[in-house]
Amino acid sequence: MPIEVAIPLILSVATAVVVALRKAFADVTKAISLLTLLREDVKIALVGIEALRIVDTDYDTRARLMEQRLEDLERYLQLASGGQYPHPFQPRANRSPGKLSALEA
Repeated sequence: MPIEVAIPLILSVATAVVVALRKAFADVTKAISLLTLLREDVKIALVGIEALRIVDTDYDTRARLMEQRLEDLERYLQLASGGQYPHPFQPRANRSPGKLSALEA
């Protein structure tokens, strides 16, 4: 191969390799930055999910307490309607302090 052909060919191949490596490096850098943003968004989403789980647990606890109060009232009405008055009814003691039960309200 004559030198007049070899030098431009080698320079063209070298330029193509440099351009390809530069583009690959830019793509890798962009992918890393996008993955970093995705990681931050996932962390934010996980915090939101945890907050929703806390709220859901709070609502479940309230629903359970309301169900227990309803059962207490039903038991109270059964005892009162059965003529057992005064009766040995005692409301459950697992309610939050400072809150009135349905019977005390």
